[in-house]
Amino acid sequence: MAIQPRIQIVSEPATSATDRVGRYPKHTFNVRSKPFAVTPIGIAPVLPGETLKSIFYESRVVTDPIKNPLTGWKKEYVFFFVKATALLGDAIRNMFVDLHGAADPAATVDMSTTNGLLNNDQKYFTAKGGVNYLELGLKNFVDHWMRDEGQLWSTFPLIDGYPVAQIREQNWMHSMVDKDLIPDQALLDTASDTGDLERLLMAFEQLRALGLANITFDEYLASFGISSDKLEEVRPELIHHGSDFQYPSNTVNPADGSVASAVSWVFRQGENKKRKFFKEPGFVIGFTVTRPKVFFAGIAGNMTAHLTRAWDWLPELLIGLPNSALKKFELDTGPLGARTTDTDAYFADMRDLFLHGDMFQNRVLFDAEMDAVANSDLNALPLPDAALNWKYPTEVMVNSLFKTGGAEFVREDGYFSLNIAGKQRDFTPGTTRLT
Repeated sequence: MAIQPRIQIVSEPATSATDRVGRYPKHTFNVRSKPFAVTPIGIAPVLPGETLKSIFYESRVVTDPIKNPLTGWKKEYVFFFVKATALLGDAIRNMFVDLHGAADPAATVDMSTTNGLLNNDQKYFTAKGGVNYLELGLKNFVDHWMRDEGQLWSTFPLIDGYPVAQIREQNWMHSMVDKDLIPDQALLDTASDTGDLERLLMAFEQLRALGLANITFDEYLASFGISSDKLEEVRPELIHHGSDFQYPSNTVNPADGSVASAVSWVFRQGENKKRKFFKEPGFVIGFTVTRPKVFFAGIAGNMTAHLTRAWDWLPELLIGLPNSALKKFELDTGPLGARTTDTDAYFADMRDLFLHGDMFQNRVLFDAEMDAVANSDLNALPLPDAALNWKYPTEVMVNSLFKTGGAEFVREDGYFSLNIAGKQRDFTPGTTRLT
């Protein structure tokens, strides 16, 4: 009689609540991005009860040839945690509690039928049928961490399909507003309809931005007895931010011997000083932003030259009246000069000059048309625009920083790895584990 094979299934004991082990997921990335585009580099799921003990990442980054061989560029990496329930609300909650669950696994909730993509999304490397958690999480972070109050990721045009990051060159334009956005007192006194109330709300937001109203939106809600705790549920948590500033270097094209400038970085950074305990399931998401130092073609001269009134010098006796720091510049006057992109007066808060500084350059004559070609050697963007926006460039603007059309990218290869303590063990047959 033939001997029958015997199979014995051996199971390891379950991990107790206090017996936690480490897992070390490694996420590789190879991406290209454009300046000021918030570009994702990966997403890692985490489970309730796990602890992130450390994060480490390495990358090699090189830009395509750029026009300006002098001005430096800043490269940033950001990692954050976002709760799964913050992304799709009740759809996620219903999936976890499995309201339609049954003994048959085929009857359980599958979000791919309701929230799955109809086509592949290369920008977020998500295949057809998958839920684009990466896109949802990234835009959630941008909404809460990278926009001014009242703005969303979609408020400004995308760059290369991704949300645009702010320019970080702080200066006196910090609180600059169009004169029509600060209504005269007579308009405030006679407000009577919803249109008036909307304008009053806009006026309040501008006054708050200028420091003339200190109440926050949460405090405004609290005045009606509404708690803002629920608002914090969707706010992602910053885990790590790393950056490095580099200047361009010259490179030689071996094909024709021509010399071009480019910027490069090598990153080996990490964070292990603080731990993050995850109370809910969610995702650790990483993204990168490249911010070249830029100048503003729409500024005709320095702001200090316009300290022409006693009030402009912020006298101590008026410090209790912050509105005294506001200065109105009429059409075609002040540091913005004779503009062709707008035909209106504007207000500036003179405190911002003292707090944030000014810009100076003597290389390019002010051009009211803000010709991008004429300013390319200065890394000058045609800002502020007609709406007095100076914080957000467009894709056309960032493309002008590069030497060749079509070669307007920052290219990088790297990985990030996580050290997470939890209950997950590797039970794959034949896997070698160190204990």
